[in-house]
Amino acid sequence: MKLNKYYARTHQGPHLNINEDDILIDANNSLFAIFDGFGGTEIGDQAVAKAKKAFHSFFTKISNDPDATLPFFYSEQYALETNALVNALFMAHEDLLNENKHREMSERGGVSTSSLMISGSMLSIASIGNCLTVLYRDGFLTMLNSPDIIAPFGGAYHHNISKTFPLNAIGLYKDFPVKIEEFLVREGDKLLLLTDGIFSRLTFDEIENALRHFTQNDKDLTNHLMAVSNDRGNLDNQSAIIVSL
Repeated sequence: MKLNKYYARTHQGPHLNINEDDILIDANNSLFAIFDGFGGTEIGDQAVAKAKKAFHSFFTKISNDPDATLPFFYSEQYALETNALVNALFMAHEDLLNENKHREMSERGGVSTSSLMISGSMLSIASIGNCLTVLYRDGFLTMLNSPDIIAPFGGAYHHNISKTFPLNAIGLYKDFPVKIEEFLVREGDKLLLLTDGIFSRLTFDEIENALRHFTQNDKDLTNHLMAVSNDRGNLDNQSAIIVSL
C-alpha cells in the first residue's frame, strides 16, 4: 500500500508550559505513533522521551534483522509485523517499569500510546492508555481502537477530564494488556491518531463532519479539532497524526 501523505502536530496546549505529548514518524517503515505522558514536569515528559526511544529502537532492530527474536510476545493469530509492534511496546514498558519500581505511585511517570504500521494492505495497531485511532473511509468514520478510559468515547463530549484519565499505560503496572488490532486498508483511506487533549471534548460525529469539511487540508483539520477542544475548556497537551493512503 502506497503512503500518499501524512501530517503531524504536537503542542503543549493553551495552558501548560511543557508538552508531555510526543509523536513518532518513521515513513521508511510506515510506522506512526502518538504518546501522551503524565506525571508532571520532569516526570511525564522524560517518561515519554524514554518510552519513545526504546519503542523505536527495538522496532527498528527487529525490522532490520531477519534473525531477531520476539522476547516478550508472539501469537500465530497475528502477522509478524504486528508481533514486532507489540514487542516494541513491551520493551518500552519494561524500561519504564524498571525505572518506576522504586518510586511511589504518585511519583511514577506513565505513557499512553497508539502505534500503527502499514505493511502492504495490512494495518497493525497496538495501543494502551487514552489515545484514539480512527479510520475515515468513503465519508464515514470508524473507531479502530478503544481507549482505556472510564467512560466510553463516541457520544456527548466529556466535560470532566477525569473521564479520559488512562486506566493503564506504559510503565505503570506490571500487568500490560496491550490492545492489538489488524485491519485491511485500501487506497483513499485516512487514519487519525489523537491524544485526549483533542478527542475528549469532541463527539464522534463532530470528528467525522470535520473530516468531510476539511477533506483536502490536514493542517486546517488538525487546527480546527484543537481549537474546538480548547474552546470547550481543554487545558491538556494536544497531538495528532493524519496518514493518507
